[in-house]
Amino acid sequence: MRPTEAPRPYVVRSRFATTGLMCGPSVAGEIDRLARPYLTVEPGTAGPGDWRISEGVPPTPGAVPEPVTALGEPTVEYAVDHAERHVFHLAPEGPAWACQSLLRATRAVHRSAAARDGMLFLHAGLVELNGLGVALVGGSRAGKTSFVMAAVLSGQGVMVCNDDVSLSADDSGHGVLGVGWPRSVSVRLDTLDLLLGPERARAALDGLTHPANATLPSLRASGVERHGTALIYPWEYADLLETKLGHSARVDALVHLSLADAPEEAGLSAVDPRERRTLLDRHVLDTPNKHLNIFGHEPEPGTLRRTRGALTALPTFRFRYLFQDVRRAVDQLGAHLRAEVPAA
Repeated sequence: MRPTEAPRPYVVRSRFATTGLMCGPSVAGEIDRLARPYLTVEPGTAGPGDWRISEGVPPTPGAVPEPVTALGEPTVEYAVDHAERHVFHLAPEGPAWACQSLLRATRAVHRSAAARDGMLFLHAGLVELNGLGVALVGGSRAGKTSFVMAAVLSGQGVMVCNDDVSLSADDSGHGVLGVGWPRSVSVRLDTLDLLLGPERARAALDGLTHPANATLPSLRASGVERHGTALIYPWEYADLLETKLGHSARVDALVHLSLADAPEEAGLSAVDPRERRTLLDRHVLDTPNKHLNIFGHEPEPGTLRRTRGALTALPTFRFRYLFQDVRRAVDQLGAHLRAEVPAA
């Protein structure tokens, strides 16, 4: 059992915010590993007005309960003192959940700050595919994770983010920058089998450290996630695929991705410019976080208009592929984009 560690102060930084972190050194070290390359953690004290996230510290009298329940996970209990700008992790106990809980709350503060700064959040993965920044747009089970993993394994891709990306137009108003976040990657078990082979996939699953992996099998048993799923932290993803992670990337093209049910449904086509805004808006996230949207995230009116305009001006495509043909799909899309999209 890990000896009890006295909480110490740390500072977490991103381009959008600075927050305080109060926890034991081993927990802080693990959060630093989980957060890279998106956030940095270092010893220090947060400034006046910065939010602080704490574990092992008694809640202040003004703190109120703020439970978070994610699908397939036990409820995480926080207490939040809005006046003092302080979030306290209460449960579940243990270092693994303390790390996950503190990172989730910290990430929520920074993403809310990014939203206030005018970043648009899109349900999309972002991968640098053969040097081009490609936003793979689509909802759950659209095939984003499988495609990005296959691209990385083939040596053609670098993952910036797997499932949601924050975007902003550059100073010219024409280019778009996409920024990733430290979120675990939810991977279908049959994706791991397909891309790694069953033996290597089993070994990978045995080594995963996200605490929710202990309860996620209930989703498969209940039929909610019939393929089964596992959560892979970013550093585990990088180690498993022998790759590096990208912090951010210029977006050169949008690809609306989906899985085909039959070979005749697979294929690629350009999206008419008149359709682009409608397709895009279907996948813009209303709030920056799945949980803990309690820090204020509304931007100034009109700040997202320029980013939407820049996104709809990008080359935009629809691409459907068969799950079992994902490796060939990476080659097909990569070749098409090299031919159709000008390099930056």
